[in-house]
Amino acid sequence: MVGSLKLRVIMMAGGSVIGLAGAGALTWAAVVALAPYVGLALAGLIVGGVFVLAAAIAMWKATRPSVPMEEEFAGVTAAATNTVAYIRDDTLDTLTGMSINVMSNMVEKRPLLTLLGVGVAAYAVAKAPNTSAGIVDRMLSRLV
Repeated sequence: MVGSLKLRVIMMAGGSVIGLAGAGALTWAAVVALAPYVGLALAGLIVGGVFVLAAAIAMWKATRPSVPMEEEFAGVTAAATNTVAYIRDDTLDTLTGMSINVMSNMVEKRPLLTLLGVGVAAYAVAKAPNTSAGIVDRMLSRLV
């Protein structure tokens, strides 16, 4: 189990690096393709603006729930719905209870470990929300 998780984390990190390199190459290719028509500076501005607009739309869509929680758990027992609501509320309380100074210290002391920890925590909560709340809590307390 641990070997599989470690392999997945390494693959996620490698995929992120390769994806960022590919996005950079495509961005530069788009700027170079537009440069003969509008100039290098304006081409960079146009491509950057399009990417920022696409990122804003993606973040807006990602933060909007597709189905309200009541409808999503309509066929589920009340105990399961309460468990999911408890995990969500407990996670929000934990994250909002941390001060900005604590979060900035975590990022300043161990930036890669913090990023990796948040990624693993998100993956764990998505895969098994019932069992991962305690693990995420212990991990956050160790990072502080």
